[in-house]
Amino acid sequence: MAGTTLGGLALGDHVCLLHGGPVGRSGVIEAFILPALDSGDKVICCTTQVTPAVVAEALEAADGRAREALRSGQFVITDARESYLPSGAFDAERVIDDWREELDRIRDAGYPGVRVIGDMNWAAEPVPGTERLAWYEAEMNRVFAAGFACVVCLYERGTFSPARLRQYIQAHPGTVEPGVPRIPQLRLRYTSDPRGLAIAGEADLANRAALAAVLAGLPHDVPGEGPLTIDVSGLTFADVGTAAALLRCTREIPQLRLTGLSPYLSDLLDMVAQAT
Repeated sequence: MAGTTLGGLALGDHVCLLHGGPVGRSGVIEAFILPALDSGDKVICCTTQVTPAVVAEALEAADGRAREALRSGQFVITDARESYLPSGAFDAERVIDDWREELDRIRDAGYPGVRVIGDMNWAAEPVPGTERLAWYEAEMNRVFAAGFACVVCLYERGTFSPARLRQYIQAHPGTVEPGVPRIPQLRLRYTSDPRGLAIAGEADLANRAALAAVLAGLPHDVPGEGPLTIDVSGLTFADVGTAAALLRCTREIPQLRLTGLSPYLSDLLDMVAQAT
């Protein structure tokens, strides 16, 4: 069921969730939101295909917790177009800034985190700027790696072309489908001691754009000053492209070191270094 797919998500995760249509979308929203209300986190649902009122009515009927959370302000339902298309076009940089400001407001309000589920079908409409959506999704990983937000982006199969879906998938650290009990393939988290980034899971072509965006943001996105560490001890698989990206970081960023290297990854880095 969708709940087993979403149950393993944690703050900091950013996943692309593929679904087959209205029934699948409704089930995923319910499976994500209702357990999230128990976390104490702020919960946001951005809807496209139906109005916020319809979503609220369905969730309130399913569970009284939704009604109380809506009244208290812990749970908010918005029209996705208001979040992503405030000017009528998709301005990727502006939306990133808007989300940064919103996360700061939620943090200042005392919430331990925020969980967001957004229906991305608005991007299938003839809206200016949507050609930059894959870039936007990748860049948002630089925000989410702080570990304060858990975000699920809903993409409907058949609404987007296979080529566009591949771009969106690669921009997310993980991609899941209802009925597949798997957490994101890759987890990216900023660390304070040591200062840097922890990478865990599987890094390959399926999430290459997501990893590239976070690595490119170093060291500017990591709080503090001084040397940087990329901890890859949790990396269970890395392809040649991942090794090349890590090697490029060590060459471009002064005082950056890799820790937790497995024998496999050490050999892969040596091979790539010799080839370049």
